[in-house]
Amino acid sequence: MTSLLQEALGATASAVYDIFGYNRNNFQYDREQRLLMELKLQEMRMKQVGLWREDVRSYMDFTPRKMEVYLLIIALELNATATALCKARVPPGSPSWLVACHTLCICTALSYLTLALWFGLHAFVSAQAYKVRILTQIVRLPVPSWRTLEANMTYSSSFEKMSGNQMLRVPFVAGTQESHCQQGAPAGAAVVAGSGP
Repeated sequence: MTSLLQEALGATASAVYDIFGYNRNNFQYDREQRLLMELKLQEMRMKQVGLWREDVRSYMDFTPRKMEVYLLIIALELNATATALCKARVPPGSPSWLVACHTLCICTALSYLTLALWFGLHAFVSAQAYKVRILTQIVRLPVPSWRTLEANMTYSSSFEKMSGNQMLRVPFVAGTQESHCQQGAPAGAAVVAGSGP
């Protein structure tokens, strides 16, 4: 009778130990899969932001490239206008109003081209400054904080903080793991609470 009782207790203890080990291994496997999923999500976020940053660079490089062409043309026209102001002469005997109109037109062109050169340089510098601002302040890489990384980690002690019916749940008989989690706290709550050192 005693040996039969010892065998029954031994079989029960072995079954409890096997169920505990199965649930513990299942918990660690699930947490490992969750960590891999979180890391993959971080990688996808990094790639997405990388694409955004590439778009910002390509769109913001448009203005400086155009301004380089415009500034070159404006500088050549400014050179021609300054040359015309210094060397171009109205034929002798021309009426004074024609000389005044000639000088007024060249000086006006010179002032407008100087303004165009100034605004072009301002646009060039502003576009570069906004590109740097957007890349460094608005479209930043989503580097996770230490708290986020710590929340994704799982310690073996987290399993010990679960309720007893979850640790000793009989697979395929006692229902799903999710139904046990919904009765108590959310699924990740035990892990986040146990993520401290």
